[in-house]
Amino acid sequence: MGCGQSVPRDPTRAAKHLDLCKDLLKKHQLEAAKPECDKTIALDPESDEAYNVRGLIEFVRAVDTERTLEIDQCLTGIDAEGTHKDLDTDLRAADADFEKAVAVHPDYAEALSNRGSVHTLLEDYTAAQGYFEKALEHPETLVDAGLTRSHLGWALFNEKKYVDAARELRQALQFQPKMCVATYRLGRVYFAREEWEKAAEQLQAVSDDPSCGSQEASLYLMQTKLAQGLVNDAREARDACLKLSPKSCIAAQCVAYGGALGKR
Repeated sequence: MGCGQSVPRDPTRAAKHLDLCKDLLKKHQLEAAKPECDKTIALDPESDEAYNVRGLIEFVRAVDTERTLEIDQCLTGIDAEGTHKDLDTDLRAADADFEKAVAVHPDYAEALSNRGSVHTLLEDYTAAQGYFEKALEHPETLVDAGLTRSHLGWALFNEKKYVDAARELRQALQFQPKMCVATYRLGRVYFAREEWEKAAEQLQAVSDDPSCGSQEASLYLMQTKLAQGLVNDAREARDACLKLSPKSCIAAQCVAYGGALGKR
C-alpha cells in the first residue's frame, strides 16, 4: 500500500474487534478493551457504536478515578490535585468520542445520554440537561430510558430547578418504582426543599435496601432525621452510614454531622 493511502473499510473484521472490546469492557478490563476499539475504528471509521464504546471505556475510568478521589481513599492536597487532572483528562477523552459517535449518527440516543453523564461529572449541568433531553427524544433506542430521565432530573437538581427535577424523577419511578438512583435523587430534591417527611421516606427506602448500597442516602437521612428532631432515628442512620465504608469521605461527613449523637 502506497504512502498516504488509507486502509479500506472492513466492517466484518471491525465487528469482531468491537465484540471483543465490548466483552472486555463488561469485564472491566479497560486497558485491554481500548486497543480493540481502536482497531474497530481503524477498520470502520463510520462505526458510531465503536466511538460510543471507546468513550465508555474512558468514562468508566473516570468514574473509577472519582471513586478513588471522593469515596475509597478520600484524597486531599497534592494527591487530590493530580487525581483531579486525571479525571478531567479521562472525561474530555470520553466526551470527544461520544461527540464523534453523534457526528456519525446525530440521533444516537445512547451517545447523547453518555455526553450528558460526562458533562454532569464536569459540573456543566446546563449542557448535560440539553444532552439528556435530546437523548430522551428517542427513548425507544436507549438501553435504560428511566436511568437517562433520572440523570436529567439530577442535572436539573444541580441547576436548582427543583420542580422540574422532581417531575422527571417521579416519572422515572413510575416505570421503575424501586430504582435506587431515582429514589435517592428524589429524596435529595425534597431535602433541598426542606420537605422533611417526603425526604425521609425516599432516603429511608434507599438506606434500607442493601442492593442500593448508598452511603450518601444514610448521610442525608441522618440530617433529615435531625431536622425532624428524631435523634434516635438520626443515630441509626449515622451508624448505617459508617457501617458501609468507615474510611470514606462520606463517613467523615457522617461523623461530623452526627458526632454529638453518641452511641445508643
